[in-house]
Amino acid sequence: MYLRAEKVGLIMVTLSVVSLVFAGCGRQGAPSGKVEMTMKETAETQAQKEEVPMPSTAPITEERTYYDFESDLNGWEVPQWALGKSDYVASDAQVSPEVASKGKSSMMFKVDFPGNQWTAGLVEIQQFLNMSKYRVIRADIYLPPDAPVGLKAKLILTVGDNWKFVEMSRSIPLIPGEWATITANIEPGSYDWKRVVPDETFAEDVRKIAVRIESNRKPVYTGYIFLDNVRVGR
Repeated sequence: MYLRAEKVGLIMVTLSVVSLVFAGCGRQGAPSGKVEMTMKETAETQAQKEEVPMPSTAPITEERTYYDFESDLNGWEVPQWALGKSDYVASDAQVSPEVASKGKSSMMFKVDFPGNQWTAGLVEIQQFLNMSKYRVIRADIYLPPDAPVGLKAKLILTVGDNWKFVEMSRSIPLIPGEWATITANIEPGSYDWKRVVPDETFAEDVRKIAVRIESNRKPVYTGYIFLDNVRVGR
């Protein structure tokens, strides 16, 4: 009996030693310094996320119209570089009293979309503008009732000393017989622009504004499109 009790005691001691070894291994696998470093990195990442500016979601309550086409084209035109390209099909820009989203006239330009390929009608103005006080840029586009469904429009800006070409990340569908308003946010942190997220200087040095009407293969249309009330808001 004494020998059996001695064996049991020896087994219990052995188990206690093994438990201590495994416990020590567990502590070595997750040192406190590593945990502290991970928590620090997480806090820094969260702080960086909080530093990224986010556009305001408040409603636009004030607007300033840059171009209303009431008396002339205000410098807008079909650019020379587009006239020489087969996939750019705009021409004959002029003031028209036929329709207007505001006032008595608008700008109209002719397009000739042949179908079967991507083509676009583009009009633009080159002018230095500081829009940094504003949150959005807008323009009104009218498609005549006899135009087909499927045409889309977007705004394009040229900004900064390097004349960076920045277009909207999405195109706005145009509805025949109706005015459509294109709106793009120009605040820091906006995701309305393709491959560019505006910073604090983005809207300080705008050098060109362009409107591009697109036909992606299917819509075939020869006729006029109307542009009016190019403006900014805050």
